[in-house]
Amino acid sequence: MFSFFLLILLFCSINFVSTATPYRVCQSELGTIKTFDVTGCTTAPCKFVKGNTYTMNITFQSKASSITAKVSIHGIIAGVPIPFPLPDPDGCKLGIKCPVNEGDINTASLSLPVLPSYPSMSLYVKIEIIGDNKNQDYACLKFPATITSGSKQLQQFVSWKKGKFFEMLD
Repeated sequence: MFSFFLLILLFCSINFVSTATPYRVCQSELGTIKTFDVTGCTTAPCKFVKGNTYTMNITFQSKASSITAKVSIHGIIAGVPIPFPLPDPDGCKLGIKCPVNEGDINTASLSLPVLPSYPSMSLYVKIEIIGDNKNQDYACLKFPATITSGSKQLQQFVSWKKGKFFEMLD
């Protein structure tokens, strides 16, 4: 009976670990990222279908205080950051408890609509949570993504090389 319990516990632990979205941390001077997930994305690259909206949750622990925080999202295409417009980049309206105090753990939850006008392509997505006082990042991360019109196009789309998702980020 005890071994059955351990087996179930191990399965639940593996399932919990595998639900996170793969990402790379970039320079975050004011905080440490604890968790990151994108709805429907547990493997790289994340597949974004045009016309859908995806929720992203970033949990971070602050190393410094700030009165406010803002969120910034960019698509990195051929090394050039292109901003993705957010309806309201105010992090305090996205779940961050403001003012942010040193040692606080906060979760920013944002929704990103993938507009039909976006081109179908592979890119890196960069998300930053920026503190106001020092204009430095509480959290900064990048992850590979593919924007498509649907599952049929995804099968024909030029794929990422297996195991090479993050090589251009270094």
